[in-house]
Amino acid sequence: MNNISNIPERVLQVLDGLFTEGRCPHALLIDGSGSLQREQVSRLAAKMIVCSNQSRTPCGSCENCRKADENIHPDIITLEKPSDKKYYVKADVKKLVGDAYLTPNEAQKKVYILPELQNMNEESQNLLLKILEEPPVYTTFVLTSQTANAVIGTVLSRVTRVRLGSTEDVEYSEKAIEVVRELCKAVSSHREYDKIKATAPLDGNKKLTAEVLTLFIAVLRDAIALKNQGKAILSDFSRESTELSTRQTLKKLLDVYDAVSGIHQSLENNPNYTLLTAVLCARI
Repeated sequence: MNNISNIPERVLQVLDGLFTEGRCPHALLIDGSGSLQREQVSRLAAKMIVCSNQSRTPCGSCENCRKADENIHPDIITLEKPSDKKYYVKADVKKLVGDAYLTPNEAQKKVYILPELQNMNEESQNLLLKILEEPPVYTTFVLTSQTANAVIGTVLSRVTRVRLGSTEDVEYSEKAIEVVRELCKAVSSHREYDKIKATAPLDGNKKLTAEVLTLFIAVLRDAIALKNQGKAILSDFSRESTELSTRQTLKKLLDVYDAVSGIHQSLENNPNYTLLTAVLCARI
């Protein structure tokens, strides 16, 4: 049975936000913490994906949840590195990519869990690129790794990260904090000037942009959690997340979250930062 007692509350809130209203990321990367917690979170995510109850996932009572708990669900497939090998076997990864196009057996979606990507070399990771970029609508991938640094940039840009390290523990520059506060105000403003003013400091500044987007995503997650009667994690941004959850609809928050997450993922592809800033301005 999946044990969630050791999973931090903030991680559960992140997952709840990602799976709100039947939504399902096509690929997740769970990184940080220890291997046991990464396994627990990946199993919980897989259970949420196959759960039959779209309004409350995982419901814990449907047949899909029961089989997921007992690790016997035919649509949750784990690819393991052979114990006698240093890395994943290329042929196994290639076969998984081919099998990913087969339809699920019982659930609406099927899940491929690829644990500990630090044990998958670059050649094998490259085999995943096309399927991660354009997966079948019924196929989802859950990847885990000790650190995101072990995942090649092109793969990293195609997944939604769930960091098991606390955002609260990260130190952000005063400028990044200032910009994120202005972005939060701009989301609730109807004036185009406010949005331009909030995003202007990012134009051409790669380091600041990466820092701001990471923090802004965390604040938006807190706002979504509060909207769903959950709890906020970032104590320094409790006022901003509370105001966003009060003033904005859940759809608006989810749309902004998706847009900002997509822009953040695009950083791996060395984008035009002037264009990126303009896109952010338009999407908030």
